[in-house]
Amino acid sequence: MADMTLEQAQKLVDELAPRDQARLLEYLTSRIARSTAASRSGKPVGPADKDGWAEFFRIGDEIAAGDRPGTQTLTGAVITMRR
Repeated sequence: MADMTLEQAQKLVDELAPRDQARLLEYLTSRIARSTAASRSGKPVGPADKDGWAEFFRIGDEIAAGDRPGTQTLTGAVITMRR
């Protein structure tokens, strides 16, 4: 079920009775509320951690290495701001 696409999930929801669709909506609403509250509090939501950010910045550095010297780029501006 982990490989299910959004389209497949939507088809399954369409097969549910209206009462079950309402229960699903309640379930999803509470999950979204928890995620939103966690993100506002600064706590990572899901598997996001320092390793993910390190990879993100590593990729940015790789992109910046390919930039032409002396040319202003968005990547360069972001790297300057983060330091």
